[in-house]
Amino acid sequence: PRRLSVTEIETWMRDPYALYARHILRLEPLPELEEGADASDYGMIVHEALERWVKTHGVDWPVDAEQKLTEVFLACLAAQALRPALHAWWAPRLERIASWVAQAEAQRRAAKGTPQAILTEITGSVLVPDAPGGPFRLVGRADRVELGAQGSVTVQDYKTGMLPTMGDVLSGWSPQLPLEAAMLLRAGFAAAPDVGDIDALVYWRLTGGAEPGGEVAVLPKDHGSLADLAEQTWQSLLDRIAAYDSPTQPYLSHPHPGQEPRFADYARLARVPEWNTGRTERDA
Repeated sequence: PRRLSVTEIETWMRDPYALYARHILRLEPLPELEEGADASDYGMIVHEALERWVKTHGVDWPVDAEQKLTEVFLACLAAQALRPALHAWWAPRLERIASWVAQAEAQRRAAKGTPQAILTEITGSVLVPDAPGGPFRLVGRADRVELGAQGSVTVQDYKTGMLPTMGDVLSGWSPQLPLEAAMLLRAGFAAAPDVGDIDALVYWRLTGGAEPGGEVAVLPKDHGSLADLAEQTWQSLLDRIAAYDSPTQPYLSHPHPGQEPRFADYARLARVPEWNTGRTERDA
C-alpha cells in the first residue's frame, strides 16, 4: 500500500496479513447478522462531544463548564438511535466523563495556564517521497493538539477502552501518538503551527466507570526527549516501508507471539484458530 493511517501502522506490525487482506486483496469484513451498538459507538459519542465542545468554546471555557459539557454529551447520545436500555446505561457514564473532563481541564489550566489554542480532530499527512516502491503517504487524525501558554505543544489521544502499555509505546508496538508527534515535527498538520519540540504526549482514558477518567503521560526512558521518541518511531516506519517494498517480504498473520492484535478482523480468513495452538477453543 502507498497510503496508510497512523492507526494502521500498529496493525501492520502486529498482523501484517490483515493489512494485505484489506488493502491488497481489498476484502472488507462482513457485519454481524445482528450487529448492535458496541464499544466503538460509545467511543464515537465521546469523541463527537469533545470535538463539538472544543470547536464551540476553544480555550474560553465557561464558568459552568461541567454542566454545559454534560449537556453536550447527552445531546450527542440522544442523536443516536439506541434502544432505551442502552441509552439508560450509557447516560450516567457520559455524565461522569463530562464531569471528569471539566475538572481535569481546570487542574491543567491552574498548573500550566490557559492554552493559546486547542485544535481538535485535525487531519494531516506526510509524504515519504523516496521509498523503494514509490512515494508513500502517512495520514492521521489527531484528537487534540494543544499549544500551551508558554508555547509548549501537547498531543493528546482519547481512549474509551484499554490504553496501550507504556512499554508498547516506548518500544514501538503502539506507535500512534509518537507518529502523530513525528508528523507535527514535519509540519504534517496544516491546521497546527510549526513546532520545534513536543512538550507532552498524553492519553485520556474516558470510560465513565467507577474511575470515570484518567490521564497518562508518555515518559521516555533514560531521560530521552519526546522528540527523540518520535524520530525513533519515524525511522522504524521508514525501515518497515523499505522492507515491505521488497517482493520477497511476506505478509504473515500474527507473526509475533504475545503481540497479537486485540481485535483481528481477518483471523478466520487466515485460519488462525486452526494453526495457533496458543488459542483456546473458546477463543476460536
